[in-house]
Amino acid sequence: MGCIQSKPRTRKGLHTQQEEFIVNNNKASRDPSTSSHPPQARPSPTPPTSYNDQHPSSSSPHSPPTSLHSSHPLPYLEGLGSLSEVWSMPQQWDKYKQYLATISEGEDSEGQPLSMVRYATFLEMYARLDMEYRRGEGRERLIQLVKEIAEHEEQFLGRERCLKCVDAGMRKEVLERVKNVKNGSEEAGPRVFILIYPRVVDRLGEMLGNYQNTLLEEEGEVTKKR
Repeated sequence: MGCIQSKPRTRKGLHTQQEEFIVNNNKASRDPSTSSHPPQARPSPTPPTSYNDQHPSSSSPHSPPTSLHSSHPLPYLEGLGSLSEVWSMPQQWDKYKQYLATISEGEDSEGQPLSMVRYATFLEMYARLDMEYRRGEGRERLIQLVKEIAEHEEQFLGRERCLKCVDAGMRKEVLERVKNVKNGSEEAGPRVFILIYPRVVDRLGEMLGNYQNTLLEEEGEVTKKR
């Protein structure tokens, strides 16, 4: 996923990693005072404002997009009812990423596009970090994963290419946490990026609604030609 450099077994499939992330997000694995318990990978109406709000001990306040109603299923929208549903189906996730790759938030000073697929790449890398953290991987491996996210070629936290959903204050705090992980004063794990995670999920949820509408329009055009 993304540009993660990992053991040969890790790309055995996005399928396994996605399934485990979805399952694990509904379970408590460590002491809540020291770990991150990411909510289900689906958009929320309003991102939580604190770490504890983002990690409830019971049910998640997150809800699926409202653009698709399950009571009126459409074959060409199957598997696209919510971000968590798309995420749990690798084939649909890949198609969604292909759509995101066609959309840009703008360009950097070198004329390179700020593709929306960067959000999906970040989520994949965050999921990998979360999964390996829950598995109890060693400190060095977790530091490596934190660095891969922070130093990714898409520059999720860069001055010019920073994800548009991340404001200056948030960027500064996350970069400080990354610095602390590198010097050993903070534990390496998903909590390093927890301020960004809900914003990314919300943005992907919004784009999923646009994707659904695009498919509806395309199907409408096909129907007219019949």
